[in-house]
Amino acid sequence: MAQILGLVVLLLGSAALEWLIPIGSLAVLVGFVLYGVDTLQARVLPRWCGVGLIIDLPVTIALGEIWGFVVFGLLWLALGYVLWSQREAVVRQSAHVS
Repeated sequence: MAQILGLVVLLLGSAALEWLIPIGSLAVLVGFVLYGVDTLQARVLPRWCGVGLIIDLPVTIALGEIWGFVVFGLLWLALGYVLWSQREAVVRQSAHVS
């Protein structure tokens, strides 16, 4: 929200709340790291997914916006594929138990 508010105010021609943009960016960085740590602790998703969430935003900053977003998109595509491919095993396993 801080990033959006800062950008809206900046687009309206005022620089009074421009300082909100870097604070929002820092909040997003901290949020993704915490999300990755929680993913690792929950042990529900593959371990590489949690690690990917932790390191993706710093990689995005290092590689530049376009390549970082490509890496982030590939992470989500890989996770989607893994979950999709495992769903049949879960359905078979639950049908076998009941």
